[in-house]
Amino acid sequence: MSSQVPTPRQFLTSLIESLNSIPTPPTPQPSATSGNSLKLIPPAHRPLLTTLYALYPLTLLPALDLLDRRLASRIIVAPSRSRGDTTTTISTAPEEKGQPPPFYIVRSAQPQHPRRDTTSASAPGPRYVVRLSAWNCSCAAFAFAAFPRGEDRYAVSSASSTPQQIRKDDKDDNEALEWQFGALSLDGTEGSGIAGVPCCKHLLACVLAERWSAVLGGYVDERVVGKEEAAGLVVDV
Repeated sequence: MSSQVPTPRQFLTSLIESLNSIPTPPTPQPSATSGNSLKLIPPAHRPLLTTLYALYPLTLLPALDLLDRRLASRIIVAPSRSRGDTTTTISTAPEEKGQPPPFYIVRSAQPQHPRRDTTSASAPGPRYVVRLSAWNCSCAAFAFAAFPRGEDRYAVSSASSTPQQIRKDDKDDNEALEWQFGALSLDGTEGSGIAGVPCCKHLLACVLAERWSAVLGGYVDERVVGKEEAAGLVVDV
């Protein structure tokens, strides 16, 4: 019997979720370097990471480097409180029902290019907004991956499915799944005419921290802010 070959999106979803089957490495001693968590993974489970590297040879290592440098911050928008409450950090559970989904702010590992007439060589690099639910990053690399030059991304769409039907079917599939690589986007779904799922190092770093939190979640700083501060963080990027 022949089994159906999974799509790249399905395969990546399974691969990312399989990382959670890896035994959690012990906490390094205080004298150890902070970026050695992956070295403590048992050799029998390392092929999972090797496979991910084979799929993203130019993206995985830079993504892990962003986490190792602690350049990613998870921003949680706190529920609205009384009008007189101006506190932005609230000690409520991040998963509180009705709370908007979090997003990430990722700083570039590269410093900002110095200008001729300023002393900005030590200035921090640019920052990017990553939204895992919408599957989007504000960096240029993600834009080029999502809209490759000279390619009609919808040219191979199924002849028996209209875009409206594809969106409806995909929505039903997404609601049936807890999570999948590509999230709410149509990229890589059956009948969409889009073969792969666009990605960049910032997005992949946040996906790994979110979905493999037992190992990489500790490399992301978490902030709970109010709506006004969250809007300011996005506008300032």
